[in-house]
Amino acid sequence: MTNYAPISSHWGRCVGDCGSGGTRSRAVWCTHTEGWTSHHANCDQKEKPESHRRCFKVCDWHLELFEWEVSGWGTCVPSGEAGACITAQHGLQRRSARCLQKLNRSTVASEICEHLAPRPPLEQACLVPCPRDCVVSDFSAWSQCSGGCARTMRHRTRAVVAPPLYGGAPCPNLTESRLCEMAACPLGEEEHTYSLKVGPWGECRLPHHDDAMVVGRAVLDFGVDSGEPSVSWLKGHKAHHHAREVQVGYQSRPVRCVRSDGKNVVLR
Repeated sequence: MTNYAPISSHWGRCVGDCGSGGTRSRAVWCTHTEGWTSHHANCDQKEKPESHRRCFKVCDWHLELFEWEVSGWGTCVPSGEAGACITAQHGLQRRSARCLQKLNRSTVASEICEHLAPRPPLEQACLVPCPRDCVVSDFSAWSQCSGGCARTMRHRTRAVVAPPLYGGAPCPNLTESRLCEMAACPLGEEEHTYSLKVGPWGECRLPHHDDAMVVGRAVLDFGVDSGEPSVSWLKGHKAHHHAREVQVGYQSRPVRCVRSDGKNVVLR
């Protein structure tokens, strides 16, 4: 194991002709493990780093060819330990910068633009507003329960006074519902809804003598499913028969009152 190793300094500035004909150099020397400098022959030449490198030499007229392009500032991120927030917290914003060739907007080495103008600052201090939780109003009074013995719901609501900001707590539910406490309906007195079921008009018929007395009246027609009557409405006039005159007949159609459980009830 050798006690000598090569070390090098940082690269110097690019010098020489403008454009790609420039060169840069750095110092390389051989040192002992105890820290003192030795002759180059004491170090392994295969491990010796290069001391010269080609580079792009930027000249003043390149000012018309290259420029910095910077992005917008990012979100302000809180920095350090987050303590009790009163109005705002200290934070840090970042952005990116790249060196562009103006002609085709392609990215080139940053060293080119750094020779023409300092690299734009990539960080800046900022303030992060304290989180603000959602603020809501008090609940309204409970709505009234409907009368009767049917099971219904009552409700109450509240409104948003101020929405959440800067990562504050979201808004809670704005509505609440509760089952009304109602007595059970007595057997056979359950509440129902009702609707009319109207059928199509039938054919126009000439009235018989008995039919002529009921024209325009309601005729009861018992439903087949419940034994309760439905109603057929008749329209027309009493029959008048004269030679060479048009005879007036009537049409009928079924009309039923149906309960929400499907049973027919009396039409009143």
